[in-house]
Amino acid sequence: MYGDNTAALRDNLAALMQITRNHEGLATLTPAEVAMISSFRTSLTLWCQQAVRASNPDGERGGSTPRTRGPAEELRYRLDQARSTYTAALPGLGQLTEPHRNHVVDLWRRAAKAASLGEHDFPAGLTYGELTEPQAMTVLKDAAEVTRALTGLDRHYTATVQGWEPITEADQMGRAAVVCAAHAGYDEPDYSIDRRGWHPPVQLVGGPRLHGLDGVLQAQNNLLFHLRHQPDGYSLRLILDSQRIVSTHAATISEAAGAPSALVERWRDRAETHTRLVDQTRNLRGLVGTGHAAGQCALAAAHIRALPNTGHTHPRQLRHLDALFAHIDRRLAETITAGADDRSYLMRVSLPRIDLKSPGAVKALRARHIPLDVPRRAPVLDTVKERLMPARTPATVASTSIRSRAGFIRSIDSAPRRPGNTSQVPRLAL
Repeated sequence: MYGDNTAALRDNLAALMQITRNHEGLATLTPAEVAMISSFRTSLTLWCQQAVRASNPDGERGGSTPRTRGPAEELRYRLDQARSTYTAALPGLGQLTEPHRNHVVDLWRRAAKAASLGEHDFPAGLTYGELTEPQAMTVLKDAAEVTRALTGLDRHYTATVQGWEPITEADQMGRAAVVCAAHAGYDEPDYSIDRRGWHPPVQLVGGPRLHGLDGVLQAQNNLLFHLRHQPDGYSLRLILDSQRIVSTHAATISEAAGAPSALVERWRDRAETHTRLVDQTRNLRGLVGTGHAAGQCALAAAHIRALPNTGHTHPRQLRHLDALFAHIDRRLAETITAGADDRSYLMRVSLPRIDLKSPGAVKALRARHIPLDVPRRAPVLDTVKERLMPARTPATVASTSIRSRAGFIRSIDSAPRRPGNTSQVPRLAL
């Protein structure tokens, strides 16, 4: 997730700047350790490049001089120029995962590890087309502040570390980072970006069946895993009915365990929603899809039916079950909506005429199958839209997001300058 990776990146860079201020551990670095730090710096620079491109894709069409380039274009140009002159390659997997005995090198390793993990965030929902303008500016400001930290560390390492490869035109890159950070900080930031990015996928929980409510959680988790694939029409109806059963019994168990009344009411509303969907999909048909999820939903319903209503439950189990309910409902809503769009789900309707071709003495009404979205205001789609899809609520901003960024900026601003350096990077009020 973007917030976790950038927080780890900032924390480790702030610790490195603290060591720089105290002049600890830099004089004892061996040539091999200096080369390893250079590799980690390459990984951090690559993350900054990707962050700038994700927040400002038009930077590739920037001008040829600083006067014709905007703040983001100038920062992108300086980052590209610096990385093209690095002699150190990107670190290997072993270097990123194995702790180093030297504390300074290990801080660089952890920062580079966070940057490498952060590279997965950009293709997983952090492209420019998926971000709002405030979110894009927040990403751009994060990249600019990390660049400021890299140039500050580079100035000190150039003066104190033997064999250190300085950044090409580090002062110009630092100046571009300061200007870009000020430009991106003009408007109010949107820290909801911290909840975006790559998330670990749901994994199948194998092994023997767990006991108690943990067995229900196991089956619900595996149901969510199999919902990656579209279920056929019959399996979809079984899933909806199983969620009705699970929600009803879960509300009864949680009420007996003294759970908050809001949680109990939410689960009862969910049971009512799935009861309505079961009735509205009675004539739903669809041959496209699989039946893998149907087995897990049957296990979840059977397990929770076997539990006593007065059984012991842990608050962690209830929170986990509530989160699984939300993810399953979201996935079911997406599946039903997609099935209506591509006509893989159909609804059987009766016609006012007799089917003379049916066998037996009693003739049934003729029937045909129509798409779900053909009737205006189809009941199934209305229920999915109004009750199954989660309501969009403004994402809350964690106080740690604000404190982490503010503390990181203070660490950069208080970093010592290289003695005798007359080329000072200007500081703007951010």
